[in-house]
Amino acid sequence: MKAKLFVVILGFIPALVLAQNAPIMLGTWKGVSNAAVASSGTFHPTEEGKENAVRFRNVHYVLVVDKEEGRNFVGSIGATNAKDPTDVNHKEVIIGSYAKDMKSGLWVSETGTVTFKLVDAKNLEICYSQVSTKPRVASCFEMVKQ
Repeated sequence: MKAKLFVVILGFIPALVLAQNAPIMLGTWKGVSNAAVASSGTFHPTEEGKENAVRFRNVHYVLVVDKEEGRNFVGSIGATNAKDPTDVNHKEVIIGSYAKDMKSGLWVSETGTVTFKLVDAKNLEICYSQVSTKPRVASCFEMVKQ
């Protein structure tokens, strides 16, 4: 009887390990970007005549991940700060994938690429890059799960 119980317990260990490594990005995340921006775009408009000036911006973002399957996920990201001259009604669909560690990976949207790392269940570090003629952006910041 003890041997059967031992075998049953051993059978649950892999399930517990997999449960601890399960994706946890489902939900709503918020954060404020710290971006270096050159040129103008949807999330980074600028004054007319200053489109080529490099500037530093802070934009409030909301990321919503609404579906995960295996190592992939889908959601949307949009800006929320009405005080900043940003199109707060624009949301971009994101599609992403986890790396083997199931804590880091990347996502893409219509404007750029993000690499990310889940620090823990509530904290997400992201770095965003956009290399195009309008705009070029480099930004790294933290998001917190709501």
